[in-house]
Amino acid sequence: MLLEVIKPGEIVSLRITTGEELVGTLKTEDDKIVELAKPLIVGRSETGFGLMPYMMTVSPDASVKIKQAHIMTMAKTNDEIGKGYQKQTSDIIT
Repeated sequence: MLLEVIKPGEIVSLRITTGEELVGTLKTEDDKIVELAKPLIVGRSETGFGLMPYMMTVSPDASVKIKQAHIMTMAKTNDEIGKGYQKQTSDIIT
C-alpha cells in the first residue's frame, strides 16, 4: 500500500476528534503539531455544503496549530474542493 506524501503548501483536509472537517494549506507538520494556513470548516446546509471560517474571531489570513492528538486523519483535498478553497482564500479578485 502506498502512503500519500503531503508537502507543505498543499491543500489538505483534516478530520479532528470533535467531528469537524477542516480544509487549509499545510504550513508545517511534526510529531506533535500540524499548522494550517487560512483554515476553513466544512459546513452543511439544505443546498449542499460550503466552506466557512474555522475561527470567527481571528484574521482570515491567520494560521492555526492543531495538536496531532486531536487529528484523526489528514489527506490531500480533492481538486473540486481545492479550487473552491483557493477561490475563497485568494487575494486575487476576479
